[in-house]
Formats: sequence, C-alpha cells, structure tokens
Amino acid sequence: MLGVLVWVFAWWITEAVPMPVTSMSPLFLFPLFGIATADDVAKSYMDDVIALVLGSFILVLAVEHYNIHRRLALNITVLFCGDPMNPPLLLLGICATTFFVSMWMHNVAVAVMMMPVATGILQRLPSEPGGTHEVVLKNFCRAVVLGVTYATAIGGMSTLTGTGVNLILVGMWKSYFPNEDPISYSTWFFFGFPLALLTFVALWALLCLMYLPKGSGRVLSAYLDRAHLKRELELLGPMAFSEKMILAVFLLQVILWMTRNITDDIPGWGALFKGRAGDGTVSVMVATLLFILPNKKQKGEKLMDWNKCKNLPWNIILLLGAGFAIADGLKTSGLADVMSTTLDFLENMPYWPLPPPSAS
Repeated sequence: MLGVLVWVFAWWITEAVPMPVTSMSPLFLFPLFGIATADDVAKSYMDDVIALVLGSFILVLAVEHYNIHRRLALNITVLFCGDPMNPPLLLLGICATTFFVSMWMHNVAVAVMMMPVATGILQRLPSEPGGTHEVVLKNFCRAVVLGVTYATAIGGMSTLTGTGVNLILVGMWKSYFPNEDPISYSTWFFFGFPLALLTFVALWALLCLMYLPKGSGRVLSAYLDRAHLKRELELLGPMAFSEKMILAVFLLQVILWMTRNITDDIPGWGALFKGRAGDGTVSVMVATLLFILPNKKQKGEKLMDWNKCKNLPWNIILLLGAGFAIADGLKTSGLADVMSTTLDFLENMPYWPLPPPSAS
C-alpha cells in the first residue's frame, strides 16, 4: 500500500499524467496489488458524498448560466454602499456576499464568480491616480481583493459543500467509524457556521484597520457611489422567471439539507425513509428538477440541459473519489494501524505544539 501511495502522490505532485487520470489510478492499482477488490474501490468513487458534490456542481452551473451571482452581489453591494460613501460598509457588503455564496458552493467556483464582480467595482477607480489619492485607492483595492479571497475560504468552513476538505473528512469519518452517527449537513452547519462567522468578522475588522483609514470615504466617493451601482443593476433588468425558479430550487435544497436530521428529540424528514436518504439524495434530486422545470424562454426548453453541464469539474469529483479510495485502502491494508502505532509517542506530548504542524 505504501508503494502505491508514493506512486499516486508522485504523479499528483509532478503531473506526469493529468490529475484526473492520476485520480483514477486506484481503480486499477488497488485490485492489481491485492489491496481491495475492483467493486470496493469503485464504490468509493460514487457514494453519498460524491453525489452531494455532483448535484451541487450542477446547481452552481445553473446559477452561473443565469448570472444570478452577479445580481446578488450588486444588490447586496448597493444595500451596503452607504450614502454618503462608507468604505468599511462597502467592503463588508462585498465580503459578506462572497462569504454567503461560498457557504453553498465550492470555493473554486465562488472565487471564479466573485472576483470579476469585485474587479468590476474596482475598475471604476483610476489606474494611475497620482497625488495623495493614490495610497487610499490602492489600499482599498488591496482590501477588496484580500477580502474576497479570504471570505471565500472562510465561508467554505460553514457547510459541507463549501469546500472539498469538509467532504473528505465526512467520507473518512464514515469509513473509519461506521458504527457512529454520520456527520450530516445540519450537524456540520451548527458546528462550522458560528466559527466561520467569528472569523469573518475578525477578517473584516483587520482589513478595515490596515487599509481603510478615516477619511478614505471622501476620496472614494468621487469614483464609487450608490448611483453607479444602481445603474449597473438596472442594466440586468428585472428578474426573469428562470432566475426566480433557480433561486426557489436553491432554497428548497438548503431547506431539505437542514431539515433531514434536526435533533435527537426532533427527527427530520429523513426519519420517514428510515435513514435511507442522505444529503446526496437531496442534491441529485434537486439537480434533476432543473432538467424538468421549464425556463419559459422558449417552448419546451428547460432550466438546464446536458450541454450546459459540459463544464462540470470532473477533475474535482475524481480527486474526491481517489481520496476516499485511498482512505479505505489505508484501513483495509493495515497501513493506517502501522502509522498510528508509530505516532504513539505523541500521547505524552503537550497539546499546544501539535496544531501548527497538523494544520500545515
């Protein structure tokens, strides 16, 4: 198992072959080296967690196709812009939008969607202002770019679908502790959201202290104000039926995720199916609705068709599957037990030095 692990990691690091192809290599390496059967390895590539990711990515593609993320960003930014111009409030609006969207979509997709929105606002600023205004404008640009970047990662901590690392943890928990209660969407949310919210507030306060001194509003108000943002929002026109339906489907998915398992005393709707339905069930079911509901643009045209799904990030899906397969292989081969035995000396160490190397 150790040799196979080195082989796979070497391919991932050097990219001797494309990353998605490397991610599929456990499908033939594990059976050939007697680590696991072909059926057992293949199951790691399509379990409930992978279904959750697949359905979520289809919904993300629908949001991108109908430009809903841009409308949402502009609406929230107009709301937070302030009159007169309030830079800390505007920064809060941009970062809060990124944080919120990142809660429900993968970090990579959110960064790709939100950075053009942020740079679109910054493009209204002069590229070479000169004079005393230059420092204020450059610092505001830095605050916005850093805010969007970090808010994407922080928002991803809140929910299972926010980032792939959360999903890997859930898959490994299910593999290593099959007799324990699984980590559900709502369980993770009630753990991750308060922590992410506190971290987000600290990020915003730090950016304001470092890059938005008093008086920056007077400089920025010459280039950015609510009227500019409202005009851009008006160019998008009123919300179409298709956009409203995408939002309704998105809201339905969140509600079903949050209410599948509520508490031990108040069982969610998942109890009706005796635990057979998972978060992936909801994700794929809601994604399927997008191929059934009409968009009312052309007769017979649906909200989504498979041509729009050609941009599905299969590389991420296969990478997650490979991660789950490797986790199962470490367990079945006994390598996990060997590794844990070699780390027994850590039991006698104090706790405070352990988090930094673990996080790195």
